[in-house]
Amino acid sequence: MMDKQLEKMGVQFREEGGFHERLTAVRAEARREQHQPVPEDAPVCPKCGEPMRLRHGASGDFWGCTAYPGCKGTREVRP
Repeated sequence: MMDKQLEKMGVQFREEGGFHERLTAVRAEARREQHQPVPEDAPVCPKCGEPMRLRHGASGDFWGCTAYPGCKGTREVRP
């Protein structure tokens, strides 16, 4: 019985990708997001003056400094 469960899980992992494949896909998407051009109407960082990029965090969207990790300046997104 255990063999059948493992076999089924193996098929599912091949179709959906295992942990490593999923992690790689998420990291690749994050890199693509970082390399997108900064919008002209983006605010400037209050700490260093660099342009900011819209980010998506666990507690919602926010503006984050493009000089991160050297600068950790953030701003709230205002509608």
